[in-house]
Amino acid sequence: MKQFRQRTPLFFMLILTAAFIFGCQKKEVTCPFTTITWGNTLEDIRELEADGGETYDSIYDGTTYAFPKDYDGLTGTIKYMFNGEGRLVSMSWMYEADDSEDLAAVYEKIHGEAEKMLGKSGFKYNREELEKVAAPGDVWYLESGNVILTTVDASDLKALQYTFLHPDVSEDRPQNGQ
Repeated sequence: MKQFRQRTPLFFMLILTAAFIFGCQKKEVTCPFTTITWGNTLEDIRELEADGGETYDSIYDGTTYAFPKDYDGLTGTIKYMFNGEGRLVSMSWMYEADDSEDLAAVYEKIHGEAEKMLGKSGFKYNREELEKVAAPGDVWYLESGNVILTTVDASDLKALQYTFLHPDVSEDRPQNGQ
């Protein structure tokens, strides 16, 4: 019995240590709208998305390659942005809605799927008044790169964009949690 009492704390410590190690591993997040990963090349992208598409300057001093892409039963556009060194740093899928109701429904659907995959983001606007007037959006600040879900609901454009950023171009979570 004395041996059992001496080993019980050790046994529980081993269980807690194992739970901590395996439960706190960095969650690997995969982009749900493409099989392309940060290590892929432009040739890999062209092979997957087919030749063609359009190109234009990216905000990262490189080139953006855009292709028609269906995701989640919706027709949209996928954009792969490269930096000036030719490295893939952003993958986005954009959907243009017909009206505000369609945009809201698509946002709720994709936001729900993102939260299921990533958990709650904890993003909050820096002022409560903005929550009432701003278009829906969310940011997940992750070690593996930020994930951003944004909408635009203007008279001439109603769109949703779902973006995965490489860690090199991701911003840190603001100190105030906003």
